[in-house]
Amino acid sequence: MLQIRTRAKISMSMLFLGILMGCQLGAVASAGDAVEVWDHYDVTIKVDSATTRVTEELTIKNVIDKPVVPGYGYISLSKEQSSTVFGLPLPIEGDLIGLKIRDVSARLDDGTRVTDILITEEKGATTVRYGFWTPVMPGECRTIIIEYTTDEIVEKGLLFDHITYTVQPSSIPIENALIRADLGGNRHVSYSSNPPVSAGNPVTWMQSGLEDGTWQLDFEYSSLPLPRSPVKWANISLGLVFGIICLWSYRQWKVKR
Repeated sequence: MLQIRTRAKISMSMLFLGILMGCQLGAVASAGDAVEVWDHYDVTIKVDSATTRVTEELTIKNVIDKPVVPGYGYISLSKEQSSTVFGLPLPIEGDLIGLKIRDVSARLDDGTRVTDILITEEKGATTVRYGFWTPVMPGECRTIIIEYTTDEIVEKGLLFDHITYTVQPSSIPIENALIRADLGGNRHVSYSSNPPVSAGNPVTWMQSGLEDGTWQLDFEYSSLPLPRSPVKWANISLGLVFGIICLWSYRQWKVKR
């Protein structure tokens, strides 16, 4: 099983606007109140034959009456090492390791490039730190778009491919989250832990109100014309393989007796 874990966390830096705007930043909202929220947290996973391009469009909204500067944000990416039998993944958990990524880029919604990017590879995760230093005015939204390429996001199998994408708890409430999978070709989703809101290609899932929780989306896809199942078809296939082996072994044992 492969898990992509995203930790959205931005420092709550406030901007002193005395020089820029001729006024001093007042006191922020009382402790515990949100200063900013993720109005939209959209992730697009575009799968090609060999590589996958991931685009994260993060729209932050200022919900107080003072300008804010979001500061540093972090995206943490990891995957579970998995084992396979006959090209089918075993349903057991493995150790977390960092996801290898490349061609990382970031820009704002007005096209401005973000160059303050730092990638750190550790044993259990790869972390992308980006600087979001553009002021967000009261009641307004700004979007930062982060893209990267990876060869490891898809757990490939003999008949079925599999992805688990996890949005981790955020220091900023996530009001609306969306995951979109562009699978290409004639591939379609054969299993997903959450029902999709659109079943075409791309396939889209949505979740609202992620203030403190985690959203883990687990989905499987294939080019086989199979109906969507409440259980992974890879697990069903693995069960059938072991069932056939057990039946054959039993018959062989009966013949020898």
